[in-house]
Amino acid sequence: MNQQILDFIKNERVGVLAVEMLDGSPHAATVHIANTENPLQFFFETYKDYRKSESLFGRDKSRASLVVGCNEQNRQTVQLDGEVRLLKNDEEKKLFEEVYLGKFPEKLEKSKDPKVVFFTFIPNWWRFTGWMKPEGKVVISSEDKQ
Repeated sequence: MNQQILDFIKNERVGVLAVEMLDGSPHAATVHIANTENPLQFFFETYKDYRKSESLFGRDKSRASLVVGCNEQNRQTVQLDGEVRLLKNDEEKKLFEEVYLGKFPEKLEKSKDPKVVFFTFIPNWWRFTGWMKPEGKVVISSEDKQ
């Protein structure tokens, strides 16, 4: 993924995450996003009793999709497919604190609530679409030879 796309993602604060529920149906929710770049990995928090948590606690990992960039003013979007799972160890929790709470320091108190869980999304496919050029849209995909 080129640096222009990574910079776009880094500057966004909100995305839409869709997770596969235990019965196979999708559930989408607006979420705050924070990520690492190499490897590309996203971090989130949610309450244990929210719908997306069903999938997190029901199996080790679940299929998911994330959309970053959902406004007409920006005219750019990234769609990603991959998997979500709960954080596995103290190293991942430390990275979560550094990355997610570094971007959203106002959520520090919420992160201490025992009803809150932390999870990650690891993409295995992505596509960037931008309408920034007069000649039309630009589409770059993980399937393209970089």
